[in-house]
Amino acid sequence: MLAPTVSSAGSTAAASPTKQNDIGQKDIFLKLLVAQMENQDPLKPQDATQMSSQLAQFNMVEQQTASNNFLEQLVAAQGGGSSAAQPTTGASYLGHSVTVNQSQINYDGTNQNFSAVLDEPAVNAIAYIFNPAGEPVKTISMTNLSAGSNQIVWDGTTDSGTQAPQGAYSVEFSALNVNGGTVPASIQRSGVVDAVRFTSNGTELMVGGVAASLNNITEIRL
Repeated sequence: MLAPTVSSAGSTAAASPTKQNDIGQKDIFLKLLVAQMENQDPLKPQDATQMSSQLAQFNMVEQQTASNNFLEQLVAAQGGGSSAAQPTTGASYLGHSVTVNQSQINYDGTNQNFSAVLDEPAVNAIAYIFNPAGEPVKTISMTNLSAGSNQIVWDGTTDSGTQAPQGAYSVEFSALNVNGGTVPASIQRSGVVDAVRFTSNGTELMVGGVAASLNNITEIRL
């Protein structure tokens, strides 16, 4: 049986609308339970059965609070809400073919395919391949490129004719129009998403052995 003083404390809490939303929090529940024990009648101590029941309720509240916090962190790590243009979570990208704005490639001994996306046609262009040390190892010259996406293939050979070692490489691209002006261009590559990482910087997709931010995904295919 609850002591009269505890009933009074309950009335005070009910009279404060700003506290009603806090009743479900474990700290408020614990304070009420402690107040009940401190103000019980010594001649009529708290019933042990009721005490066990209330402790069990407190444990359930604590577990629910922890579960809610975990779910909030998981949703945040997966990139938030969904839209018609993209899967609901980062994990939904697994197995999809995607195109990503990215100039990094992972040479694994096979031909590396990427694209140069031009804002306008170019009469001359060069793609430069750089090794992990930032040194140019290959130049690929092209002529008469159209506006839009232009496919480029690097077979892994260097300008000296040797085979480049496997590892991380980067691509830079330069193009000129018919008037000799610079043509704005970006490098894109495509591949299948084979892993998803949830990092402090957001969700990253592993495409062809290279991590890509969700913000750089331009196209998703089945």
